[in-house]
Amino acid sequence: MLENLDLELREGEILALIGPNGSGKTTLFRTLAGDLAPLAGSALLESSRGLREAGSLSGRERAQLVARVLQSERPSWAASVLDYVEAGTFARTGWFGLPGPKERESVRLALEAADLGALATRPVTELSGGEFRRVLIARAIAQEPRLLLLDEPAADLDLGRQMDVLGLLRSLAAAGKAIALSVHDLNLAALIADRVALLAKGRLAALGPPREVITATTIAAVYGASVLVSDHPFGDLPQIVHTPPWLRDGSTH
Repeated sequence: MLENLDLELREGEILALIGPNGSGKTTLFRTLAGDLAPLAGSALLESSRGLREAGSLSGRERAQLVARVLQSERPSWAASVLDYVEAGTFARTGWFGLPGPKERESVRLALEAADLGALATRPVTELSGGEFRRVLIARAIAQEPRLLLLDEPAADLDLGRQMDVLGLLRSLAAAGKAIALSVHDLNLAALIADRVALLAKGRLAALGPPREVITATTIAAVYGASVLVSDHPFGDLPQIVHTPPWLRDGSTH
């Protein structure tokens, strides 16, 4: 359960949502997506008709504003990568509508952005976990929402692909998208985010630039973990190094 949470997502910004397991990250995303009604307060989305309560919108209206990439989604049928990404256009065409030139161009650009052109005809059931994660991100891009909500977008990806996806998210933010992502890797959060929101036991424990939120003191208090936080060599960013007792005691072998 979330309590006393006041949070705004801004266009052109990436917000990293961090916190221990069970801190409320999934609940927050479900509320923002309109899948879960708040017991108190409001979850508002900005539409062409002004601010609207997320839960009051139809599924198609919400899909035109918000795209969500779930960490738990798995392919359930052997659709091609192209068809899976094209499903993102249904928010505009309807389930029984056919994609027109604009929608097909959106799909083409999404496949290109996620580097999936060579896999377009392959069934999604034959993809690796990392490849399928890129398909889900491409589908969200083809949806052309104003807000992207991503659960662990770099999960299942190798190091090179992680950086590719983070770079893609930076490009989408630069184009005006509002992006929120949940992430357990604090170094990735520091690397990608303009602001970091730290949740703890359903409450907002800290909110601000990575440098202000990701500190050794805060991590110890919220996660119960011992770390060193130093400067990243190529930017004004924190870099986290784990220092567990068993490593400091020399008991790794």
